[in-house]
Amino acid sequence: MADIANLPGPAARNLCKRCKLNPPEITMRHEALCRDCFQIYTRTKFTRHMEPYRVKKNSQTAKKLLLATSLGVSSAALLDTLHWHRALQVERARRSEYDVCVVHIDETAVTGGDTAAATTAADRCLEKLKEKYTQFEFIKVPLEEIYTIPSNATTVEGITLDASTSPPLTKLRTLLSSLNSRASQMDLITILRTRLLLELAKQRGCEAVFFADSMTKMAATVLAEVTKGRGHVLPWLISDGPTPYGPAKIVRPFRDLSKSEIISHATFNSLWPFSVISQSTATSPQKPPIKAKNQTIDEIMEKFFDDVSNAHLSTNVVKTAAKLEFADDRDRVERLGLCEVCGLPMDEDPRVRKLKNVVKVGDGEEGSSRSSSSSNGGSAGDADARIYCLEPPKGEEGLKERRCYGCRRSTLGAGKIDWPVNNR
Repeated sequence: MADIANLPGPAARNLCKRCKLNPPEITMRHEALCRDCFQIYTRTKFTRHMEPYRVKKNSQTAKKLLLATSLGVSSAALLDTLHWHRALQVERARRSEYDVCVVHIDETAVTGGDTAAATTAADRCLEKLKEKYTQFEFIKVPLEEIYTIPSNATTVEGITLDASTSPPLTKLRTLLSSLNSRASQMDLITILRTRLLLELAKQRGCEAVFFADSMTKMAATVLAEVTKGRGHVLPWLISDGPTPYGPAKIVRPFRDLSKSEIISHATFNSLWPFSVISQSTATSPQKPPIKAKNQTIDEIMEKFFDDVSNAHLSTNVVKTAAKLEFADDRDRVERLGLCEVCGLPMDEDPRVRKLKNVVKVGDGEEGSSRSSSSSNGGSAGDADARIYCLEPPKGEEGLKERRCYGCRRSTLGAGKIDWPVNNR
């Protein structure tokens, strides 16, 4: 937890716990630090995740990185820290190991609210960023551009990929309107945003996509995704590294910093003018903008961790979830494939897994009953490939539409949906 310290009277004579030279300006995880030492602390946490991008003697061309920005305070802080890191490389080695393309996904056309005001604020913020960070490339892409990716104009089994001549925005609004709740709509918007960023990275030859997710945000994501029914893919969702979506990796350099620490970093470096979120909005408790019954599980979890404001709790949640990789996770991808919606590995019916591991014990009657159980769901080999289905109809207990449990929950009642991304 990090708070700007108010140290009146005799307390001001205390010195920073690290340098022992300057008065402390912030209390960070029970340690009073001055501004310079706090800066060193945040940059050290960041640099630990930038080891693959240090300057190497034998490298000939600069790597390309894509930075996803929501124009929030965390995105502004990550962009500024990348600017510092790259400038340090140029100063020491006369060149940088990487170039950065900054991408903002515009969702205002489908998320509601004052579209004109939000668009104007985003455009102003992007112009300020372009003026300050002239060595970076900035682009703004509307979310509906996911429908214009050439590789997606095909049809896959169990789900229809939209190849109609309707405008992309119309297709996206039709897709979202087929869902029965705001929570389902926001879940699919999040999936589409991530997929669009990774597709843009692939098209531009970027090696990795950088997200500004803090440790607090990632802890909220862990609990939210478990609640949605995607607990079986947690390592894929929060771990840095390769994804099932293609060659681009996902990197979160702020994964060891809490949200309050990032806010303090932005305050010390005067980054608030480069964010669409004001300092007062980010640092003071606000009433939820959405009625309680319409809030998504992501919003509820984020508010919970903001209210708790405990860095150790967030750390334990994220680090524990990152260790939950199944021993046969890669084999599961080979056997079952990927969900047609989120693109993550499919989940299996746990009852089938239990049946598969049963050991026969010499009783003929018991053996025959087990054979009958197998015949209902197929042979042992067929059972191995059965995928968990939400309320499967009679006669379709095996493979149905290839959606994982979490995506089935989000698309429940939507029937066949026109989906813009081919996950195969």
